[in-house]
Amino acid sequence: MKFLQSFLPAGLAFLMLTAFTAPESGSPQSDFVACSDRGLHSNLSDSVCIRTTIEHADMPVELFVRKFPTRGDHLGEVWLIAGGPGESGASFYADINFFRKTFANYDIMVPDHRGTGYSSKLCSPEETADSVAGMALAGEEWGSCFESLYADIPRANSFSQRNAARDLEVLVSTLGSNKKTLIYGVSYGTSLALEYAKLADGAIDGLILDSLTPGPSDPASDLSYRSQTTDRVGMALLERFAADSTCSLGTDAVDIYRALLKDLDAGAEIPGLDQVPNGDLRQFLGLLLDVPVARNRIPAIISSLSARDPAAEQLIGNAIASVEAYWGEITQFQQATSSIPLSAIISGSEFNGRPDLTAEALVEEKSALGFTSPLPALLANNQFPLYPSPPPLAMSTSMPPILILQGTMDPKTPYDSAVKRGAMLQAVTPVAVLTLVDAPHAAYLSSQDCLTKPLSLFASHPQAVSSEICAPANASLTFPE
Repeated sequence: MKFLQSFLPAGLAFLMLTAFTAPESGSPQSDFVACSDRGLHSNLSDSVCIRTTIEHADMPVELFVRKFPTRGDHLGEVWLIAGGPGESGASFYADINFFRKTFANYDIMVPDHRGTGYSSKLCSPEETADSVAGMALAGEEWGSCFESLYADIPRANSFSQRNAARDLEVLVSTLGSNKKTLIYGVSYGTSLALEYAKLADGAIDGLILDSLTPGPSDPASDLSYRSQTTDRVGMALLERFAADSTCSLGTDAVDIYRALLKDLDAGAEIPGLDQVPNGDLRQFLGLLLDVPVARNRIPAIISSLSARDPAAEQLIGNAIASVEAYWGEITQFQQATSSIPLSAIISGSEFNGRPDLTAEALVEEKSALGFTSPLPALLANNQFPLYPSPPPLAMSTSMPPILILQGTMDPKTPYDSAVKRGAMLQAVTPVAVLTLVDAPHAAYLSSQDCLTKPLSLFASHPQAVSSEICAPANASLTFPE
């Protein structure tokens, strides 16, 4: 697997899902059946599935939901809402046993929100499992995809966060048991969960927000500034390296890295750099920040490149291998392939505070940064049909208690922004923050040892959970040679 496929849409396993029978029209039916792919992975072995059609404003979509039934007494449902935008519920499958154990008496409900996974896609058949490249777009599929989007712009624009929240409202109310309902959202899924909570009118018993997105009052942290967010975490990490006597970079870590970047920008030939995807060291190291074992290799990579040591090639290769292994657990499911069209349309329409951002401006910004993200460049060249961002919904007076799970080294959704947004939500509902020391994005991937007890308590008594700090073992900073 190519390195960037660990971060961009990819399908690693060639698994086929036999179609389920979908309702002819109207609202969801509650008849789940044994999933056709349950024999393809042990984690899916007892899952049950449903495809169901709903519509808003005469725009029908088919939605896919997979349920992992409780193995104990049934107290209600926990709905896992994936991020992206563009990720399907398959993002949770590799870790589903963690959720089933933590929420032992709950059915775990995992929907593919519109435009993802086995739910209706923006581009069909290009994004479907039986197309040339599976659910990913490839070759001429890009052209036909764009043609179909622009041939029916109202349909393309109906794949919005607001409509995804309305979908969730219908799914929860019709497929749930009317017992306790908990929502667990990750990254973009936290934004979608909060949007749904404004519609739910007291139907939710608790919200768990893993890697909370910045709020509207925090424009400097929107997606167009993702590289600045990534750089703040990367440079803070270098400062931590400089203060650690076991780190190979020593106390001059920041200066050594800036000197290396200056040489790179001047066109210096550096052994090992050809192993860096696209030769973009800033973006490469920025992407490593999400994977703790790869993140810990950053000092050795910088040190070897700065010393013009040929060993840099192997060090970079080791980092790439660790990243591919980390994300490979998720991307082994065909359904996990992210939708670029959905991500581009929602991100460009609702999460880009600088719609006039140009590629030239990004180049100038990048020169001052040490760690960057590929996202701003995608926003600056967005050719997909966008829609005006809708006015925000009023905050519900019946918002449920909220538990925020946030890593202090999150390079995508900043810790400070999450705490700030949590303080604003505190005005309408109890909010607790579980601070995860040195953890990156998506707490459920790196911080399970810190999550089990707080999540179990929150499920039982949402208002009893208080803010606390925990240092997950898998997110600790160490420096392998």
